[in-house]
Amino acid sequence: MGLMNTMPAPEDVFVAWLMHQPRNADLVVAASAEVARLQSYASHPGAKRLHDLFCALIREKKASARPQSSQTKQ
Repeated sequence: MGLMNTMPAPEDVFVAWLMHQPRNADLVVAASAEVARLQSYASHPGAKRLHDLFCALIREKKASARPQSSQTKQ
């Protein structure tokens, strides 16, 4: 049997990327660059999942950057 070439799980890739970001990195900017890079691979399910993880990070960081009063209004 030959060597199996398995791809790492998208979640593992995402965590590794996140852990390697510089301490004061703008994660929205860095994640946005990854989203743009991954768009051409959107037909691959693993790349799509990784893309979705980066998009979720961007949404969370933007939501946490909003003033507190705008988050509590309905």
